Amino acid sequence: MKQYQQLFLGIVVALIALYYTLRNVSFGEVISSFRQMDYTYFLPAVALMLLSYVFRAYRWRALLEPSLKINVSELYSPMMVGFMGNFLPARAAEILRPYLLSKKADITFSAALASIVMERLFDLIMLLLIFIWVFWFEASVFSPDLEFSGFSVQEMAIKFGQICVFAVFALIVFIYLLLNHKIRIMKLVDWFLGFVYENWANKIKHFIDEFATGCDVVRNYKTLAKISVYSFLVWIANIFSTYPLYYAFDLQQKTVFSILVVAIVVSIFITIVPTPGFLGSYNAGIFIALHEIMGESEIKSVSFGMVGWVLFSGVILAGGLYFMFHEHMSLKNLVGVKIKSGAPLNLK
Repeated sequence: MKQYQQLFLGIVVALIALYYTLRNVSFGEVISSFRQMDYTYFLPAVALMLLSYVFRAYRWRALLEPSLKINVSELYSPMMVGFMGNFLPARAAEILRPYLLSKKADITFSAALASIVMERLFDLIMLLLIFIWVFWFEASVFSPDLEFSGFSVQEMAIKFGQICVFAVFALIVFIYLLLNHKIRIMKLVDWFLGFVYENWANKIKHFIDEFATGCDVVRNYKTLAKISVYSFLVWIANIFSTYPLYYAFDLQQKTVFSILVVAIVVSIFITIVPTPGFLGSYNAGIFIALHEIMGESEIKSVSFGMVGWVLFSGVILAGGLYFMFHEHMSLKNLVGVKIKSGAPLNLK
């Protein structure tokens, strides 16, 4: 019941966001825009999207080095099926990926989860660098008069940036304490678990211990450098995967700055507007970035958002479904995955 409630709420939010982007355009205008666009640019867009997942797989392998030695080819299945979790209630991708990996390879769920936390840390750092660059040189593009459903986009962007800074700082401090003052941390954990059943207390301590092992990757500077390079490549491929659509719709400003603005605004909306598969939140982010900020036509901005969402969703769903059927996974069990490392995943 809780899952259905989350799904219903997500759909409602998605519909509100879609209404915001579609309220001033007609169905006929959208169809006309689709007819006029150049479909030949879809191929490089999809190729860059696929390339971003290749870089993600290599980065994930590097993040897993302290806990697991694995071929990149073996990571595509848990990665792509896991990313399909974004279409499930509560966007369960961050849980599905380590869960599936722990069932596929010789690694605990907690150690695999640590690699996902580290991955998010590097993603936040990359996003902050882009954020700082845009606000440093072109802060004026985020007009205080620009609003989304009564909320100031400028204020949303600033708050989002502040939260990202806090999250990065908190994660770095947490990982530092866990790796360098583990004995003290475990003593503190023992004190907190004093009133918990011994069996549960042991499981929690084991989880923290394995999680710390997964974070140990930051001690190896060579591996850390590889992760940084892969993170840069992931974001380059991800950001520029939408650039071919600028030519498909023949937008006015085919600039790197415009692409960076799109990346920032979309990142803000898919984070703070929780919708299944980013439907609506992605579209609203594209619409605000292209039409409200960059001054592109309303109909092209709406159509761009629709096509962009279909392409990146199609890549995730096609890859996820391929590996799911290839490895005979049950969709019912994926939906019902619980947030614990010992839950069984039935294969049919």
